[in-house]
Amino acid sequence: MKKSIIITCIVIAAISFFGFNYLSQNKSDEKALNIASIEVTTEAKKSDADFIYGIGPRFGPIKKEIIHNDLSITHFLDDMQQDRITSIESIELIVIENDVESNKRIKAKSSEFNEAQINLLKSINYSDGFKLRIDYKEKHFGSTELFDAYSTPHHTVVPETQAEYIYGKSALINFFVENTKAATAQIPEDKLKPAKLYFTVTKEGSIENVNLDRSPGFPEIDDLMTLLISETPGGWIPASNAKGDNVDQELVVSFGLMGC
Repeated sequence: MKKSIIITCIVIAAISFFGFNYLSQNKSDEKALNIASIEVTTEAKKSDADFIYGIGPRFGPIKKEIIHNDLSITHFLDDMQQDRITSIESIELIVIENDVESNKRIKAKSSEFNEAQINLLKSINYSDGFKLRIDYKEKHFGSTELFDAYSTPHHTVVPETQAEYIYGKSALINFFVENTKAATAQIPEDKLKPAKLYFTVTKEGSIENVNLDRSPGFPEIDDLMTLLISETPGGWIPASNAKGDNVDQELVVSFGLMGC
């Protein structure tokens, strides 16, 4: 039997919720939430956690202070890519708005960002995203021939200190897993679609702007996930900028079948 560490303060925070009933599938009934105790396990069961596979910024996080301080294209290439690249042919910067590539884009035939691209990057707000298209020549092991290749990293601009659930990510995932087991038990895995639930942790630590961007294909799951993110026991620690001031941050819960 796997060992579990029950966080006493978490249980205390959740006790007031124990009296609620499970979310009714009858939409005419009042929806209520049965919040399971939050448990941090030393070894999570993969099969249990598959339904919830991501909590954080929409894309790979990059801090605003990095963008404002001597930004280099090497920040967006891993070590293996840098070892293979012989020359960078061009860089295109594309701002992503509402999860869609916008017309705010600048392409330059250069090996580093130009001034216009840097200024555009600096204008991107917290929780907004961008995509790069980096075209380059690369060499392969054992070959003298050069090959055309490209990379398309996606990033979300995040505060210097990101918002976090007061009891930690593991406890939050467990909270979702325990409270969705009954609702997902009878749903065939191949019927679930990748889904994304957006929400904002305000500078006061409250949850606002809960928005289901993609549905897993089952309305009862949509309702349950929306309710759960609004009722997380214990609260949130807000994000803060480089000056230490609290700021709003948008986060995303990815669930259902894994997708992009």
